[in-house]
Amino acid sequence: MYGNMPSRSSTPSRGFRTPTTLGSPSKYTDYFHQPRRRTHVTRILAISLAIVFCYIIATRGPQSSQWVPTTIQDKVNFGDHAERPVSEKAPPRGYGDTESGRWTEPTEEQDESISDDGKEMEHTVDRVEGDEEAEYEKLKDSQTDNKDPDMKEGSDYVSASGSDEEPAVEPSHHTQSTPFVAHNIGSGEKYSFREALRDVLHMVPDEIYTRDLLGPLEGGGQERLKELGVRARAFHRFFTVWEALHVVADTKLTYVRDDVINYLENAPVKELAEVSDMERGDIIRAYERYRAFLAKLSSILFPYTSPYFADHLTLHAHFRNGGRGIVLSGNDKQAPFILTSIMSFRKLGCKLPVEIMYLGENDLNDDWRMKLESIPGVVTRDLSQMVSDEGWELKGWASKAFALLMSSFREVIYLDADTLFFVNPADLFDDPGYVETGALFFRDRVYAPSSRKQWLKDILPKPISKKAQTSRYWTGESREQQESGCLVVDKWRHFVAILTVTRMNGPDRDDNAKTGAKGVYSLFYGDKETFWLGWELAGDTDYWFNEGAAGNMGVVSEHVYYKLIEGKAEIIKDYQPPVSLPTHEQETAPESKSAEVGEPKKESSLAKRDDQVHELYTISSPQLLHLDLNSRPLWFNGWILDDKYEENKHVNVSTWDVYLSEVKETHEAAEWRIGGHNMATLKSNKAYEFTQKERDVLQMIVETARENGALKPGQ
Repeated sequence: MYGNMPSRSSTPSRGFRTPTTLGSPSKYTDYFHQPRRRTHVTRILAISLAIVFCYIIATRGPQSSQWVPTTIQDKVNFGDHAERPVSEKAPPRGYGDTESGRWTEPTEEQDESISDDGKEMEHTVDRVEGDEEAEYEKLKDSQTDNKDPDMKEGSDYVSASGSDEEPAVEPSHHTQSTPFVAHNIGSGEKYSFREALRDVLHMVPDEIYTRDLLGPLEGGGQERLKELGVRARAFHRFFTVWEALHVVADTKLTYVRDDVINYLENAPVKELAEVSDMERGDIIRAYERYRAFLAKLSSILFPYTSPYFADHLTLHAHFRNGGRGIVLSGNDKQAPFILTSIMSFRKLGCKLPVEIMYLGENDLNDDWRMKLESIPGVVTRDLSQMVSDEGWELKGWASKAFALLMSSFREVIYLDADTLFFVNPADLFDDPGYVETGALFFRDRVYAPSSRKQWLKDILPKPISKKAQTSRYWTGESREQQESGCLVVDKWRHFVAILTVTRMNGPDRDDNAKTGAKGVYSLFYGDKETFWLGWELAGDTDYWFNEGAAGNMGVVSEHVYYKLIEGKAEIIKDYQPPVSLPTHEQETAPESKSAEVGEPKKESSLAKRDDQVHELYTISSPQLLHLDLNSRPLWFNGWILDDKYEENKHVNVSTWDVYLSEVKETHEAAEWRIGGHNMATLKSNKAYEFTQKERDVLQMIVETARENGALKPGQ
């Protein structure tokens, strides 16, 4: 059958196949023994390998090249990377485009240092805050305290056994004072661009949620405040994630990037697949839907910062590296107070820059502005140009919150025009409460006890924080919680809380005559309570009230003795207190002959006093004094005249012999009586004398006021 077939050693004829028998080479092996076909296959394999190799090189980038920033934006964003190989976390090439930098071949010296580990280059942005790494770790540790069942005073939320009526609720992410995502650009943590993008795409709100949040704010009173709180907390959550994607910050410069769409359009498919399983077009549409939603929510809640700032990202970023400073606001009548305040704390050693906010040309005239700006480090700024008050009017107390927000400083000490210090006000930045929370407030006097627990429940979204549940409003200790004559705030950490406060002092401030809806100022007196309540509404519980007592200072008008009988003070008439021996006489007085060794010394009868008898001092004064933890004077407001509202030259400068603390040694309730023109009378058994240094400061303040014309001749 096979007799006519050529042998294996010879070349087979065309059209014939070599038969295969058991144990003989296969037809495929025989195929490759033919030189021409073997050459053909080799060429095909070589071409295929070359194509695969080129594809790998094209998708992975030049692993042994070096990226050199050429544009200003690249240098700002990524710093000096000229000496860093690409394989060592080089910066991205414009997030998908290759025009933002150029690639250069490494020198011979660099070849040895370049890594060939083949890791894919990450498109990441380093969001570094310099010296705040430790602070961020501290904030993360403080968040874990919320789960501690044995919370101490100052913790954020109540423990499981905390309140008798408000059971503890594990706080949701967006009610925390720090952003709900762990990657906060203000915390010092390095944030991956793709991780931020993934968070944004994950949080795109659905139609129902969007409709609820973008509806108009209606109604008034407690109901409107609660709705404001709900939306402010939602805004905080969405804004934080959006900001993490767009704001680039280091210790020198902060700016908002707006090239995300360019990245999404040009990024490799593989990179987008790591972010989302959606198609490129769906990712872009989701990003734009998030952007439109946040822009609308911003315009509903806080529209008044535009057009001075394009958006809230720009506003927030502009004071990121603003440093520390002091802010005051006032008009022509208050300018003498402001001038005295600045010159006095300059003499106390405070060198912080100062911004003075005013409301238009008719509020603070040219002469006063020139006089104030003659002090080194002082500038005046027209707040009316920065705030759009369409539909309402920016005026009076309300300007304080806006002056705080719109100032260029990041960390601000806001002072009322008539606030004066015994110490350098810059020392407040070192207060432990401020260092921990970034917001230091001061308590008002304890006056008119009344419980507003139910009122707080009506306005605060749940969970209600422990700080709110230990406030004077909740416990009923006083109807006054905060004194706003001095505020110390890190605006970067508390941006949304400050925005909420401005809303309360802006569009929601006054009653609506058409609808009858109550405004914020109808719910409590002025701007004072809007600060701590604004923090609570925004879900920001990182604030601290100074624990020093309030008091007043002046001349004792009455000094009596009393006993507590069944909890009531009974004045003892014609009481003659025992005369105590001088200290040196007590030390040299002879001991009783009956005293034996080891027996305690008996107190001299001349020095003994009835422990149940207490002194009671009365001082009437227009100045409200704030004390430190050692009961020493810290600052006061109310100016230095007996009546700052009277322009009569016969109004005298106040006399200050001693000062009182409202906290009594008997733990009785504080006794205040409020009169007209800020005149307040305090009765207390804790009276203190000023030290010589404190007297010198008071004298310096009075002399400074005379020098700059704040006091009229004869005063």
